[in-house]
Amino acid sequence: MFTEEMIAPCGLDCSLCWKAHDRESPCGGCLGPEENKPDFCRSRCTIIRCGRLKREGYRFCDQCPEYPCEACREREERYQSQYALQESPKGNLEFIREEGMERFLQRQRERWRCPDCGGPISVHYGVCRDCGRECVSR
Repeated sequence: MFTEEMIAPCGLDCSLCWKAHDRESPCGGCLGPEENKPDFCRSRCTIIRCGRLKREGYRFCDQCPEYPCEACREREERYQSQYALQESPKGNLEFIREEGMERFLQRQRERWRCPDCGGPISVHYGVCRDCGRECVSR
């Protein structure tokens, strides 16, 4: 959790996903194996299957001259408005470019840990995996 491998091309930190928090079959993120991925990530995410991303060998979407594409704009909007906590894929990519991956990961570790027990918090539900505390008013 909170590793470079868990940062998706769009800038989302897959460590924040409810499925990455699953104790029995955690998802390894967008760049990980297909097994244990949620249906959306496995079969409907157009970003991880982007031909240009693969063909040009871009690690992150903001390296592409077409950034932000419609899929990236939709992802930004969704993570800013539809879940218990807000996350900005675009802001994450900007931070990584300006401050570097290590500082970004450190920020994520601090920002997305439960203040009571230190467990990871899900962006989708705003709940700590370990103690169940609701952390929606951060």
